Amino acid sequence: MYAETYNNITNLTRRESYLTRPTARQSQILYTLGTREMTARQLCYEMGFTDLNSVKPRLTELKQQGRVVAVGKAYDELTGKNVAVWRKV
Repeated sequence: MYAETYNNITNLTRRESYLTRPTARQSQILYTLGTREMTARQLCYEMGFTDLNSVKPRLTELKQQGRVVAVGKAYDELTGKNVAVWRKV
């Protein structure tokens, strides 16, 4: 009985967290971008994160929604590759 209740609660809280996280993070990204153009790494660091996975999936969603666009490329010193530069629409 206890395990069944525990599983239901964790499933519900996991779903609630999933449903609210993307929109909150998307708002944070848009706020941080403001009128600037930034790479995902710059956004990540400015927002206080160290893992690009905190920002990149949300940038993809924002791009699909037409709320950000890639406006150019910048050289990323850490990876030695060119990366997208993002701007709020």
